[in-house]
Amino acid sequence: MLTFLINLDHRTDRMAFMQAQLGPMGLGFNRISAVNGLGEDDIGYPADHPRLTKGEFACYLSHINCWRAFLATDAERCLIMEDDVAFGPDFMACLEHSAFFDHDGCITRLECRPYPTVLRKRSRHMFNGTRLRQQMAYDGGTAAYVIGRDYAAYLLKHHSTPKIPVDDQILNPYEIDLRPHKIFQLDPAPATQRIFLNKASPSFNPESDLEAGRQYPTKNTKPRGIVNLITSFLTTRAKNARRNLFYVSKTVPFSGENR
Repeated sequence: MLTFLINLDHRTDRMAFMQAQLGPMGLGFNRISAVNGLGEDDIGYPADHPRLTKGEFACYLSHINCWRAFLATDAERCLIMEDDVAFGPDFMACLEHSAFFDHDGCITRLECRPYPTVLRKRSRHMFNGTRLRQQMAYDGGTAAYVIGRDYAAYLLKHHSTPKIPVDDQILNPYEIDLRPHKIFQLDPAPATQRIFLNKASPSFNPESDLEAGRQYPTKNTKPRGIVNLITSFLTTRAKNARRNLFYVSKTVPFSGENR
């Protein structure tokens, strides 16, 4: 599969780590020079950006460069990775199993995070114990994902100016400009970011190239008035009933967590 690896020019240590993992797998890749949000270059970042830090802005631009490189080829899909990924022993088996990517969705996520997410109970597909499940609520992380050609073209057409973090943009199943907008998740996941590994793992690395202190604006959606309160209560009960019937909230495990 066509593969792109995002890596900062000065992070030769991270590149060496990724090559040490990918080399034995036999997975070739195209390196994409990451946009340096902490450097002195002018990357077009507005100093008064209401939502993004400079590092997040640069991260988004790096993924945009991947989408453009992808669309310059004839491939129908591609794998995009960041340079802080650890792989499970089944990574290549999952990547080579085309049924995990032949669906009507936009993205297949190969990574997981140690937080609960909401997935459809019924699996779309299963292979060697790994299930392909539709993601029913937002779950962040763009360290390892397979994206389809149509969705990459859509993102470049409608969302080429970074306004929110890249994962908030492309992994939100409630994107209103595209219907249907389906995100799929491998469960268990064959990849995770090194920061989420067990601290005893030799591959654990808590370092991030994005600056700390991200701010997320909140919106007050508390209902007001007795009618709105009743409506909100009934709507919540209906949503919960549907969720209990068709969805499952779980923390997707990493297939290599016991390495």
